[in-house]
Amino acid sequence: MRNRAASSAAVLIAAAAIAGCGSSSYDASASATEANSEGTELVTRLLEDVKTKNKADLEQFLTPNWQLQRATGEPLTKSEFIGGLPELSRYKIEQVKAREYDDSMVVAFIATTDLVVDGTKFPGTPAPYLSSFIKVGDEWYLLSHANLNKPK
Repeated sequence: MRNRAASSAAVLIAAAAIAGCGSSSYDASASATEANSEGTELVTRLLEDVKTKNKADLEQFLTPNWQLQRATGEPLTKSEFIGGLPELSRYKIEQVKAREYDDSMVVAFIATTDLVVDGTKFPGTPAPYLSSFIKVGDEWYLLSHANLNKPK
């Protein structure tokens, strides 16, 4: 009887431990409005930094392992991107859909831009973008970015 009680207790403790492994701070019922607002601020920071060529802020904002994927080719590293910033004269962000989970956020959005990358002009038509962020302490950092705009 004692072995059976000990076995039952062990099973209950193991079940409780396993159940705890899947828990998180994710709230499925939470409104996306707050995440969309914060996501809009974060992608605006990126686009403003590119537009104004604010390399100092980009050095801080982009993680060391940051990557950019463009629809036109190979991914770029942080140093490659900052070393050859595109010409961005104007942009408009819309249809922001941000999803936050624990200390991460993924932001999908549509941007209309006047953009020139390595001498190639991209059309000023709406195109999809995707950015991922990680929160360290109280600060958000850009982990990756995808520009799915195709050149003219």
